[in-house]
Formats: sequence, structure tokens, C-alpha cells
Amino acid sequence: MKKLNKKGFTLIELLAVIIILAILMTLAITAMSGYIRGARRDTFVTTAQQYANSVRLSFVNGDYSASVMPAQGQCLAVSTSTVALESGSHESPFGSAYSDDSYVIILNNGTAGEDKYEYFIQMSDNAGNGFVAIQESTLDGDLVAEKTVNSNDDFQNISDMTAGPDATINLYSATSNKTYDAYTTASCSLSGIVK
Repeated sequence: MKKLNKKGFTLIELLAVIIILAILMTLAITAMSGYIRGARRDTFVTTAQQYANSVRLSFVNGDYSASVMPAQGQCLAVSTSTVALESGSHESPFGSAYSDDSYVIILNNGTAGEDKYEYFIQMSDNAGNGFVAIQESTLDGDLVAEKTVNSNDDFQNISDMTAGPDATINLYSATSNKTYDAYTTASCSLSGIVK
């Protein structure tokens, strides 16, 4: 007759299994946190584009005073706090309220006798997540700086500005999904601020 081996697992075998499981869990958590950060950044950009679309609709409908309309080479800054979105929330995907320096900027980049409007967005939340005044069409989730945008020298305190020829806003266009450069116009004088 054969004897059955009732030995089971040794302590070393159990420790090896536990270590392997711990390594797999660490890798899974790291990967998931990367996906979550990416989703938050993409949602931040999507929300910025919704603000730009809402401002564009209001601008086309003539909801802004003629006295603040930008002439050629000028721009109008519209605070996102004045814009109502369907979601109704003014909280960023990072769980913090949007700051007072979140603006949609309408640039009149036309030539003599022809107005041509382009849209730029500067957004941040109170935790320092966001981006500087970037051209709407070049926005990408990878451009969202986390917890450092307010310390960026290119980030502008638009809410502290007063409209006039001396008030200028620097404009940027993304050159890749990680960097941005000065826009061809580089800056515009502020014709008005809608707060």
C-alpha cells in the first residue's frame, strides 16, 4: 500500500507566494493610479472645452456688452465663474473648486476689416492643478500641471488686471502633448473682463 503525503506547504513556500502577491498588488495599484490621474487630466480638459463652447455660444449670441468687444489684436477675458455648465459643478476632477483665475480668452486675430476670433483657456483649481492660457484647439490632458500651475511664471493673475492697452495677456499654443510655446501673436491687450 502507498502512503499519502500529508505534508502540505512549507513556511518558505507560503512566504514566496505572499511576496509574489505583494509585488503584483503593488504593480496593479501603480498602474491604476496612473489611469486615474490620466482620467482626471482628460476630464479637466473636457470641462475647459465645455466652458469655451459655452462662452463661444454667448459671444455669438451677443450676450456681452459692445464696450468690451475685442478689436483686432485685442482680447476679452470671460471668467468661468460666470458660465453655467449643464453639469452645474464648479469643482475640478481633482476635487477642488476652480480658482478665480480661470478664464476663457477670446482673441480677435483678424486683419483690417475682417474679424477672426480664436479661443484660449487658462484654468486652475484651488489646489494648483491646471494650465496657462493655451489655444483651445491644442489642449491635451498631458498639459495639465498638477499642484504647480500657480507657481509657473507663465500663469497670469487675470482677475487682478484692469482692461486697457497696458494690460496684456500672454497666449500659448501646445507644440506637443507635453509642452507649449508662445502663440504666434504672443500677447494681446485686454479689451475687457467679464467677471
